[in-house]
Amino acid sequence: MTRGRIFTLFLLMNIVNYLDRYITSGVLPLLKEHFHATDLMLGSLGTAFMITYSFTALPFGIWSDRWKPHKVAAIGVGIWSVATFLSSFAWSLSSLFLFRSFVGLGEAAYAATASAILSGQFPKDRRSIVLGLFNLGIPVGGAAGVLLGGVIGAQVGWQAAFALVGFPGLILAVLTWRLRIESSAVDADAAAPAGWRWNLQGIGSLFRNPAYMLACLGYSGISFAFGSIVLFAPSLFVRDFGYSLGQAGLVTGAIQVLAGLIGAPLGGWIGDAWQKRNPRGRAYILTLVMTLSAVFLFFGVAMHNITFFFFSTLFMLMHVGVASAFILDVTEKPLWNTSQSIALLIMHLLGDIPGSAIIGYISDRTSLSFSISLLPIPMVLAALFFLAAGLRSHVRFVSQGSISSS
Repeated sequence: MTRGRIFTLFLLMNIVNYLDRYITSGVLPLLKEHFHATDLMLGSLGTAFMITYSFTALPFGIWSDRWKPHKVAAIGVGIWSVATFLSSFAWSLSSLFLFRSFVGLGEAAYAATASAILSGQFPKDRRSIVLGLFNLGIPVGGAAGVLLGGVIGAQVGWQAAFALVGFPGLILAVLTWRLRIESSAVDADAAAPAGWRWNLQGIGSLFRNPAYMLACLGYSGISFAFGSIVLFAPSLFVRDFGYSLGQAGLVTGAIQVLAGLIGAPLGGWIGDAWQKRNPRGRAYILTLVMTLSAVFLFFGVAMHNITFFFFSTLFMLMHVGVASAFILDVTEKPLWNTSQSIALLIMHLLGDIPGSAIIGYISDRTSLSFSISLLPIPMVLAALFFLAAGLRSHVRFVSQGSISSS
């Protein structure tokens, strides 16, 4: 299969990935009413997903560094699709918590492999733009999840929303399993040595890599903010902006799609261009866009201004391909899947695992508007961490499996 077709398949999977993940956000007001839940309880649904997602990504990453990454990805797609369908049978909030945990398990296998597979198919100087286009799945799939959840949920109930979105992933899982990828991120001249001793040494080298660890902390700040915004934005628009459930889903979806279609490829293009002129270019663009996103979010909440919300989302989504590329830039190629997995663990453990629950807790005691107005704080911290990562990248800057000076 040509790399263009491989890219298209993985893009479709990424769209379905985020559709299944954020379907919960679209039906959140219905779940609140059906289960008589607090915002803290609803926020725990996002925590359930992220706990399994984060803690199982590492073993999947290590496994895919030694087996066929695309088959690991296919297994993950199948698991999350079945779990999404089973969510429609939830009889309590606890059972829904369980099903969403299995969605996280499946997505962990996919997330630990996808970026590395695609990075191995394209030249390094196109890495940000390729991953930026790939990560259009975040706004497109996320918006589709919110929109379909709101529309289907309002018409025929939240159960039907979960049931309908679970099927497409099963088809994509079969297609991925049958792939024949001649070269991947783990290719012949950069394959990881066998044995668990190498695993431990490799993992230890990542934790001793300042640029990598700082980038993971930057990712954590983004994860804390973005996960909470996506989960609670429709509810915010219903409660404070006066929208109906259907209107809130439509507005949220439109913002994500438009901002993502512009922001993800634009951020990737700027990141690649800046990187060619300055070896810290990707770190600098991450610092800039997260700072701007934080400013627009603060004023968007304070002024109830949808336009500011759009620009905050636009700048937020400019990070997606650039941040993934930066993680790979400062990581040895034989550890690409493992490094992605550890980054996922750190970013979610410090980011959206506690984030959605914390925002829900604060909302229950103040207001949802106030709790979301606090999110620029982790966004600014993310900007500072990426800046520090760029400044430290001269200590250990990795390119195509070899350590070099930047």
